[in-house]
Formats: sequence, C-alpha cells, structure tokens
Amino acid sequence: YQVQIMDLEKLKHEDIGDSEEESIDGDSATSTSRKVGEIVAVKVDFTEFGGHIEWIDVESDRMALPGRFTTNKGENSIRRKSSLTSLDSKSKTSLTGKKGSNESVDSNAGKICTFPGYGACGLANLGNTCYANSAIQCISYMPLLRSYLLSAQYKANGDLNKDNPLGTGGKLLEEFAELLRIIWSGKFGERSPTRFRIQLGKQRTQFSGADQQDAQELLNYMLDVLHEDSNKVKKKPFVEALEDDWVKKNSLPRVGEEAWRRFLRRNQSIMADVAMGQVLNTVTCPDCHFSSRNFDPFNLLSIPFPTVAEVVFECTVIRRATPLNAPKVLNSPRKNKDETMRYKIDGIVERMQPPSEQLILEQYVIPMSRLADIGDLRLRIQNICGISASRLRLCKAETIMNRKDWDEKNPVKYHTRVTSLPDKEGPCVQVAKEANSTGNGSNGNSDDSADPPPTRILAFENTISLRPMPSIDNRNGDDEDDTATEEDEDEEGATSVDSMGMGREARMKKEFRILRDLLAVYGDGKECRIYDTNPLPLSKAMSRSLWPQSETEFKLGLRVDAIDHRDHWFPGSVVEIIEGVPDENGSTTSSQQQGKDGDQITKNKVCMTKVRIHFDNFSSKWDETYTIEHFKRGKVRPLYSHATPRPKPTEFMVYHRYFHKLSNMTCLFGLPFHLQCHNEWSTARAGAHILAQASRYLQKANVIHTGPINVDDIQEVDSRTLRLYERAHMAISEMIDLLLEYDRAYVRSAIGEGSSGRSFEYLSRNPSFDASHMLSALMKKMSAIQHRLPFELKVCTHDSLSGNGSKTSSNEEVSYPFTLMRTIGNYMNARHAVVLHWRDPPPVDKKPFLSLSRNHVMYVQPKVGIHKSNSELLDEHGSSKKSKNNPGSAGLHLGVCLTEFCKVNKLDLNDNWRCPHCKDYREGKQNMTLWRLPALLPF
Repeated sequence: YQVQIMDLEKLKHEDIGDSEEESIDGDSATSTSRKVGEIVAVKVDFTEFGGHIEWIDVESDRMALPGRFTTNKGENSIRRKSSLTSLDSKSKTSLTGKKGSNESVDSNAGKICTFPGYGACGLANLGNTCYANSAIQCISYMPLLRSYLLSAQYKANGDLNKDNPLGTGGKLLEEFAELLRIIWSGKFGERSPTRFRIQLGKQRTQFSGADQQDAQELLNYMLDVLHEDSNKVKKKPFVEALEDDWVKKNSLPRVGEEAWRRFLRRNQSIMADVAMGQVLNTVTCPDCHFSSRNFDPFNLLSIPFPTVAEVVFECTVIRRATPLNAPKVLNSPRKNKDETMRYKIDGIVERMQPPSEQLILEQYVIPMSRLADIGDLRLRIQNICGISASRLRLCKAETIMNRKDWDEKNPVKYHTRVTSLPDKEGPCVQVAKEANSTGNGSNGNSDDSADPPPTRILAFENTISLRPMPSIDNRNGDDEDDTATEEDEDEEGATSVDSMGMGREARMKKEFRILRDLLAVYGDGKECRIYDTNPLPLSKAMSRSLWPQSETEFKLGLRVDAIDHRDHWFPGSVVEIIEGVPDENGSTTSSQQQGKDGDQITKNKVCMTKVRIHFDNFSSKWDETYTIEHFKRGKVRPLYSHATPRPKPTEFMVYHRYFHKLSNMTCLFGLPFHLQCHNEWSTARAGAHILAQASRYLQKANVIHTGPINVDDIQEVDSRTLRLYERAHMAISEMIDLLLEYDRAYVRSAIGEGSSGRSFEYLSRNPSFDASHMLSALMKKMSAIQHRLPFELKVCTHDSLSGNGSKTSSNEEVSYPFTLMRTIGNYMNARHAVVLHWRDPPPVDKKPFLSLSRNHVMYVQPKVGIHKSNSELLDEHGSSKKSKNNPGSAGLHLGVCLTEFCKVNKLDLNDNWRCPHCKDYREGKQNMTLWRLPALLPF
C-alpha cells in the first residue's frame, strides 16, 4: 500500500551499542555504524486499509519507493534517490545521511531490492561489461547450483578443489559465491561487481579489459570453472576410450551408459550432478555410408533459431550446358558417322524434377533470416541443388518489357536485366528491399516492419567443367619456379642444377611428360562438351617454342611477359607486326656499332621491324611497341616467367538481341547468361564454348495446341519447324567440332609435337611454324557453316549493347573473331560483352517461318523445373505474415529450437571431418541427439 509517514524515530546516544553491523557489500570491505540522529524507524498508518499503526525499521524489506509495488497516486515520476518522502523541513534529515550533510552518498545505498527473495538486484555496467552481467544473472537463476553456493556447501563438504590445474584454485568460485550472496540478500536493488570482475580478469585476461566480449563464451567459461573448482576428483585417473569392436557389439543405451560412467570417473562436481548432460553425435559418410557415433558430455547447449521466412527468395538456378540437358547439340552424332548419339551415358534415369542435371532452369523458394548475407544464401542453394557454392554466381533479376503491343508469346517482348551480387552484401533483407524497390513493384518502400515479397534472383553455374588431371594439377605451383630458374640460368650462366636440386635435363623431361599427357587429351572428343581443359602449360610451352631470335621470326599471337614504361611486368600478346619503321637511334644491325674511338660507323637510318603488344585485361590505348633488341635485353620474356597468371578465368556476359523490322527497333530480349573461359584459350576455342552454352536456348519443345485445329496443317507446321531446329542444331555442332579440330592442330603444331614419338629436343624452338594457311582454311570452312547459325556473334561494350545506330556503336561493336592466334584473356576486358544477334528464321521448303509461328526468332526459353516444396514454403511465408498481426501468436516455442538442434546438417569440407572407413575428408551428414538430460538444461 501507499501510506504516509506519520513520525520518525531517530537514534539516541544511549541506544548505541558496542557492536557494529557490517554491510554486506562485495565491492568494499568497510562497515557502517549507526550514528546519533540517524533515522532508524518510521511510523505508518494502515487503518484505511483495514490495518493498524506500526513502527517499521528502515532496513526492513517491507518498505520501498512509492510506485514500486502499487499504482502511482499523483506522482508523475519515481525518484531514484534515497529519499522515501519529504521529511520535516526543520530537521533536513535524510534516511541515508547525517543531518545537514553536504557530502555525496553512495550511489548504491538507496537502490532498494524491489522483489525481496527473488534476487532482484541489478549489476552496474563497469565499461562494456553487459555481457558479463548477462552471464552472471543466468547462472544466478539456476536454483540447485545457487543453493549450493549460497549455503557454502562446497566448504562444508570439502568440495573446493584448490589443486586442480584446470580450475582457478577455488578463487573464482568463492568470489562468485560472495557475489550471489549480495544479489540474493534482498537488501540491494543494484550493486557493482567490482571484486568479481577483478578476480575474473586475473584468471582470464581476455575478460580483464573494456572490450566487448561474447556472453555465451563467458557463460561457458564460468560453468567450466565452477565444475573444475568443485570437482571432487583430486587426481584424475587415465580413462581409455571405448573400443570400436565393443561399441559395435552392444546396444546404444549400453554404450551411452558406459561412456557416462567413464566420464564420471574424472568428473564429480555439483555441475556434473545437476547441469551436465550427454548428446549422441552421429556423422554419416556420404560415400561409404559408414556412421561414426560418439557420446559427448555438455554443460551448455548452443541451440539455433530455425529459419523464419522473414526474407524469401525465388531463386532460379541456370545450369551449364551438358550432353544431358542439351543433347540435341552436345550429344548429337558426329558428321558422316553412323551413330544415333555421340556419348552413351549408362545408368541415367529420366528425372525432370529438380534437382536434376537433365534440367537447365530450376526454381527454388528459399527462406532466409534477415541477418544472413549472400554467402549464407549461396550455401543454402548449394545444399538444395547440389552445385558447389564456389561455382555459383548470384545475380538480381529484373524483368523489363520492350513493347506492350507485342504478342505475349513472342520471346522478344521481355528482357531480363541481370545485376551481379558480391559474396557479401549485408543482410539479405537489404538485398530484397533493393531488388523489390527497382523491379517488383514495391515503389521503393523501405519500411523495416514490412516483409518484402519473394525476391527474384538468378544463380548461374560456372560454365567451365575442369578436366580431372592429377599430374598436371600437382605440378602447377612448381612450374613457375622452374621457368624462372631456367631464365636465371640463361642470364647468369649457372650450372645445370637448379636451386631445388633437380637437374635441368630431368626437370625438362618431367615437363615434357606433362605436356605430352595434356596434348593427348586437349581437344579430344570430350572437349567442350563434357570437359574444359586449362591450356596454361601449353601456352607456356608455345611461348618458348615460338620465341624469336631475329625480326623475321616474329609471330602474331605470340604470348609474352613484357615490362612497361613503369617497369611493371604484365602478360600480353603480339597483335601487330610493324615493318619499315625507321630506327631513331641509328643502330639497326649488329654490324652497325660504335668504333673503339666512339665514332659512329654509319649515320644512315635503316628501317626495322617492331611488334605491338597488347596487355591482358587492358584497353588498346595501353599497347606498347618493342623491337628485337628488347627481346634480347630481357625487356620481353617468355610467358609467365615474370608475371603471375590470373587466378580467375575470364568472365563476361552474353546477351540476346534482335532487330524488329516492323518497329525499326533493336532490342535486348530473353535471359542473358554469365560465361567463363580459361584465360589461355584461343578465341576460336572460346567461341566453341560460347556456342555450346548458347545451345541451351535452342531446345525446342513439343507444342501443345488448344482449340479447334486443322490436323493436316498443324502436322505440316510441326514437321517444318522440327526440320528448322534440327538444321540449327547440326550447324552449331559442326561449328564446335570444326573450331576444336583447328585449335587442337594449332597447339600441337606450334609446340612442334608432330607425333608422339618425336624426341624431346624438338620442343625447344619451332621458328618455322606458320599458322596463316591454317587460319585461312578455318575461315573458308567456317563461311560454309556460319550462315546456317540462327544468330551472329558480336563483341561490344556494355554501353552499346542495344546497337541502335549511335555514333559510337559502329566503332565499339565488331564481329566475334574466331582466330587461333589471339587468346580470349587478351582479347576481352571488363568493359566487353558478347551479343548473340538473332536472325530471322530462314524459310523451310520455300515457306517463311513467320507463317508457321508467331515467334520472330528461334530463341526458346528453357523449361523451368519447379521444386516440389515451393508452394508449401510460399504458403508458410504468407501465413507467417498474417500471424504477425495477431498478438497471441508471438514468440517461438523452445521445442522448435531443440528440434532444429537435432536436425541433420551437412558438414563442409572445411569442418575437417575424416571418415574412419574411407580414410579421407568427406562432407558428412551430422545428427545430434539429446541422450541424457540434466536436472537443469542451460542453453
């Protein structure tokens, strides 16, 4: 009740005794004694509430500030000072101080415990110690443990273990018990845990400073300390682990009981009795299906919150083209071969539900937490579709309409704008808001309380499928060092033994064996369709083989390392041979040197030959010219003898474009895609890769006709349409085979590998190699196929993708160069993109294609495979948004979190789980089961 103080009782001289009452204060060891004139009791009247007049001691738990336990009657605020009421103005005496005193009082003195018997004592923040206060309060409300510490049973039972090296000698346990006595004394509403903080810092320097720390980490440490400081086992015996054979023979309950019994032989404490449990940790190998079971003790469970559908992504996975999902091009029979398919793939069951390698587009609904980043989202996609997260490129997707008046079935009507996402772009909710504000009709609404609709994103699989070649992969790191050592030997005249102790001859023979193995598979029947071989070792070998010693041996496309005007080394290619350049220094040949007296022998300037070198990943304005003297003086060196290869492949976007004659409009349409190419591929080899991946958009499906139809006309239309697509499929397949054939022949001829039996020394130099006739033959054969392709390949900048006749478009757009003497990493840079400019379909049987179909192009959007759980997840997302408006549905049941803890999780290779049966690291499936629960479950 709220009552008025009627009278005060002050301490008189004769009431002062000899004994002093000590203050229970964990921060100070001083004691306070009552003095003459200090208020010791107050007189209150309870008659209006059916009671009587009473005198109450000021230190009694029966008094508190007005409003703490009752509704406020007239007071607008509750003062936190130590005054209970307005006292007599003449006495000027406070409840906590001496009459007339101007000295400041203890800030803790007036903080009275509002809930006596419930430990309602706050802990002051001593400087970023909120994490410690949280952990202390958690342990404070573990009743069995609290009773053990408050009653000092650890002293009475002799449990205090001061000799345990894993503990603190009992110091932290005793200090913590003293702090609990203050908290649960019922006399204080707030205290400063200074002494405990000092002792904690002495035992664990991590918590001694003013830095922010993790509350769970401190909580886990405190539970361990309390266990070790009260461990009754003074000398821990050696306990052997359970034998595998014994575990296999016995049931799980028997094994769990024995594991717990062996644990208790070394651990007997209050924590082991009331707050330690046991989990069954099961990890199953995905390859051999061996299950490893271990019973692990715990004193704290770290349980996860299940993913609530706060942010929902509608993710479309675009798989790379393979013979499984693009069989009409990549698994078509070879020309002039009596076969129905190129590869016979056994054990493949038709599966058109995602995840499936037979699909090109797969759609998944993925709920994510608001705080999850793009890296977390990529891992979720990996677990669902089976594609490694490192091979996924995530992008925002926005659908743009080109013209409203075009037919809905026309693929040219819509264009998908793609924007790449980095690995980490803050919380997923921010990504969703940005995407929805630009493309999903949210009008830029950035209200944090509103759940955005499902956000559309794209996940492109890396289009490169590395060929497994263990011998080449293992030697990649040593090859660069070997090359550099070879250069040093040539310059300094060193001996035939390099710094690694391997003889020059033996090292080069090893390199020859690697090149021979690589040449045997590069450009074979599986190239570009199943595997994509990295030709980096071949490019190094070609650079050394074609290395010039005179001006007449300059070769277009020669790969080199060149030093620029700032003395930086960069890889590049010879893109032009400039003949007839006057020698500005007056020295052109080796015979035209200065005499001994310094006079010039001749002053006539003779023409010379220079080469223009274009550096990788730079524009043409940075090209530089070099002479043969630069080659001889070491300003230009063989490829990657000084520069470092780029770790990532060349990557660019491929767009679809069409010129609409009726509207006189060039527009982008369809779904663009990311493409990766090995940096040392020739543009011809990269062109084959582009064609192979573009075949995903030519998989013509059977048309389902609705309404009244003429059967004869429909059959004629379908037959001619089928022949049209078969013609395009055959043209692309023949083009890929042709490019691979000439690229393989170019590499083998440039290295000098005419036959497998050729001796080793022929690989040193091949100055007589001339690729002009080979390139001419390729161009001639390509001209007979290119007009049959359904599109033209163009290269342009991102600023001129539309190609609507701008002033710069003619200069910035060129036909894609299918050449053997230019690498794709040297030709393309970050500003470039490839455009598939789709042609009007050619007539079939002298009848135009437009009369057979409403489509203007042969582009076909691949069929999207919808995951079976999508509709269920969308329904859950919709119901969760409705439930947020219902106050009664707030909160999350603890059982849901415990169920999430026991779910099967897929381990990453970085978790370093080694299968005992396979003897190798695997991505095992882990399952945690709560086997033995303690009396108190800390989580």
